[in-house]
Amino acid sequence: MTDTPSRPARRVLLVGWDAADWRIIDPLIEAGRMPNLAAFLEGGVRGNIASLHPMLSPILWTSIATGKYGDRHQILGFTEPDGDTGKVRPVTSTSRRCKAFWNILSRNGLRSVVLNWFASHPAEHINGVIVTDRYARPSGAFNQPWKHVPGTIYPERLIDDLNSLRIHPSQITREQVSHFVPHVDDVNPARDPKGRKLVGMLARCASIHAAATALIEDEDWDFFGIYLEEIDRFGHEFMEFRPPKMPHVDGADFEKYRDTIDAMYVFHDMMLGRLLELAGDETTVIIASDHGFHSDDLRPEGSSGVDERPVAWHRPYGVLAIRGPGIRQGQSVYGASLLDLAPTILAMLGQPIPDDMDGTPLLQVYEDAIETVRIETYEVEGEEHDAPEVEDDPWVVREMMVQLADLGYVEDDKMETVVRDRRRNLAQIYHATGRTVKALDEFEALLAEDPDDRGARMAVGNCLLSLGRLDESEAILKPLLEGDEAAPFAAQYRGTIAFRRGDDETALRYLREAEEQGGPDPGLLNQVGFVYLRREKWKDAERAFTRALELDPDHAPALNGLGVVYRAKGRLEAAVLAHMRSVALLHHQADAHQGLGLALMELGRLPWAVRAFRTSLKINPKNPVPHQCLAMIFDKGIERPELAERHREQAKAILEGRRERRERSASEADSGEAGSEPA
Repeated sequence: MTDTPSRPARRVLLVGWDAADWRIIDPLIEAGRMPNLAAFLEGGVRGNIASLHPMLSPILWTSIATGKYGDRHQILGFTEPDGDTGKVRPVTSTSRRCKAFWNILSRNGLRSVVLNWFASHPAEHINGVIVTDRYARPSGAFNQPWKHVPGTIYPERLIDDLNSLRIHPSQITREQVSHFVPHVDDVNPARDPKGRKLVGMLARCASIHAAATALIEDEDWDFFGIYLEEIDRFGHEFMEFRPPKMPHVDGADFEKYRDTIDAMYVFHDMMLGRLLELAGDETTVIIASDHGFHSDDLRPEGSSGVDERPVAWHRPYGVLAIRGPGIRQGQSVYGASLLDLAPTILAMLGQPIPDDMDGTPLLQVYEDAIETVRIETYEVEGEEHDAPEVEDDPWVVREMMVQLADLGYVEDDKMETVVRDRRRNLAQIYHATGRTVKALDEFEALLAEDPDDRGARMAVGNCLLSLGRLDESEAILKPLLEGDEAAPFAAQYRGTIAFRRGDDETALRYLREAEEQGGPDPGLLNQVGFVYLRREKWKDAERAFTRALELDPDHAPALNGLGVVYRAKGRLEAAVLAHMRSVALLHHQADAHQGLGLALMELGRLPWAVRAFRTSLKINPKNPVPHQCLAMIFDKGIERPELAERHREQAKAILEGRRERRERSASEADSGEAGSEPA
């Protein structure tokens, strides 16, 4: 390692496509409808990128920009309280509590251009250009001139030029709409809500692209970031009409809008082609989405436009593609997370990587080794924010709030509701990142304030289940498990409880009941598979996991289970492949890395096995099994007796700690004490 990091990229272009999904992209590429992306992929790497929970775009895109989880950057939803007015407003840049990579680059003398990023308003005063997420939203009455919104553009010298590029929805022509809705004569924006939204989205997308093409050509930059939300917006408005036809969809509406989603992807490919042309071959380009979008038989029941659970339509895997000088060509990248993008961009531009970022730079995409330097942090206590406070434009705020309400992300604009939603999202972040006790505290507080909050009750039950407090979990969820409307959830949950108690027969009975009531489901079939795994019924387990993968080929837990089956049946190469596919889809699975290590160890591929066990321990340091396996490897394979002894001691300490906690819990139970937490 050198004191000066290398700079493999002359400049970096990041193209953000919200909710883009390979399941739609790949068939369009095969049909020749996305030629620019097809050519891009031939010259670079591609893969899935794991999303984060909750899958809400402002949280996710801010995590992309900062390399940190939402509890650290504090953008916790679409809206936030305005301390000055006491009202609710869309999230702002001044509420972000840590630096984005463009702040870091700016402080280090590099120029950035950032366009339309979530929570970027008001524009930060950086070394470069920021055009905020309120730039392309009309201000004022529909038939009035489109005025400038203060705080949307920095520096001010660009205000007139960029504002002149905005396209008002009234400027969208019928011919332009016909590319998305062939039966354009059936679309009347004045009377058709979906048609009106479609026109508005096209205008906004075209405005942002126009500004991007001007800035990418006219400005000097080291980093250029553009965010486009329309794939996600179109998904929530029109995915229910995409073939195959959903039962609730009217036949006429199906014919009208069946091609709308694919047309938006084709439009994005056209825009991508122009951006790539302007950026040039010497620019390193990253294309990424924050999550995917269900487009097939896994779509939730009901309308994507009015469903009260819009996140249910999101898939946990987004797209990632990278091309540029020194990048591997025509290969796959595995194990990427949204958190990895910020440190990756810093590494590409030769900047030190801070230890307080939660992600890891994706240096494996390069043909040759890349030298990096680590620093502790870029955060400076008490340092002023790069963005000035500006007064909100009421028209733009209203338009954004109406949009969020239409999508189901905002129930109302009451301060109490917004605060509860932010607390709920924070608790979900805690739970998703293994801080279950902290999550439980937050959810219990929400439930205490409103005992009728079904979501909070469910979350408390799930936290208790994760902590092994099964009786408490069952008791808190009892009101949700009664009545016909609770099926099949109640049966599946009772099956899960029975499995955790070691009662496999009861677990299978409930899980089969859940399948009869609700139909086959990948998560449910995966649970069935793991019951059979514990009973060592390998054929039954394999059948369950295979059925889960037929429904969802990207179901990472089922691939992990299949790896366990293959190893038990002596199919070690197949086990390695299944575990590798699982961790490539969802990297943060300690048990999948452990399973991979076991299969590699039995195959005699000891250096790879060591790497897998160490990764498992990094995710779950309290598991003794990888330590025990590493001790065996360093004893009898790779002879490193000092490492073998160290891992034996660590495994012993973990097991003794578990035993002491069990004894303490049993003692407290005998004495009638409450509140202990099982190991």
